[in-house]
Amino acid sequence: CSFACSFCQNWTISQGSIENVSAEELSPERAVQLTLDNNSPGIAYTYSEPLIWYEYVLDTARLAKKSNLKNILVTNGFINQEPLLKLLPFIDALNIDFKSFQNSFYQKYCQGSLAPVLRTIEIAKSYSHVEITNLIIPGLNDKEEEIKELVDWVASHGENIPLHFSRYFPCYKMEIEATPISTLQKARAIAQKKLKYVYVGNIWDEEANATYCGNCKELLIKRTGYNIINLGLNENGKCKFCGEQVAVS
Repeated sequence: CSFACSFCQNWTISQGSIENVSAEELSPERAVQLTLDNNSPGIAYTYSEPLIWYEYVLDTARLAKKSNLKNILVTNGFINQEPLLKLLPFIDALNIDFKSFQNSFYQKYCQGSLAPVLRTIEIAKSYSHVEITNLIIPGLNDKEEEIKELVDWVASHGENIPLHFSRYFPCYKMEIEATPISTLQKARAIAQKKLKYVYVGNIWDEEANATYCGNCKELLIKRTGYNIINLGLNENGKCKFCGEQVAVS
């Protein structure tokens, strides 16, 4: 990973030494063929930071597009503008981790910086479907003022941008207790005042993981764990009840 977050929830993958990694070579051509053979709609580039293997992602995404497959990028958004612009035409959706709205947080806990992440979101939303995930850590980035600042910034770029608040658990080098569920619920309530699609992750809460129409508020997608039930979206991604275009990938 290009970051070294002291709270990394996937540190055994992102921060592990290469000697302890069990892997096999998978060419872009083979990756695309496996996707087709398994009747999958596309490829998600994630676990760990895909921009570390940028050239591989670019080559694979190009081939996938030629086979009418979707490309999903799950990233920390830490990338220069030129390579980002080269990649985005092949990416259908991005989920971008937003660690904190404070640059000091990025510097102290991630060994990174905020500005490139903001720039990535601003550029990407003009090319692809963009969603944002914020891992809330007690005492570090859970203040109401910071959450409001984050929500205001996201809303200024579009009320349809989905925002996910995820629960932190003690991991890697950080021993702070897990995020109270009430904190996540409060953050969601704040965000729902300005954003149409707000979710809570890393907890079992069907209501907070469901997608409701941003216009008529009807339940459209029900999620139970990894099971998804489409209740109200048509084939064009619009609400069957009112015709609203829904921000889902």
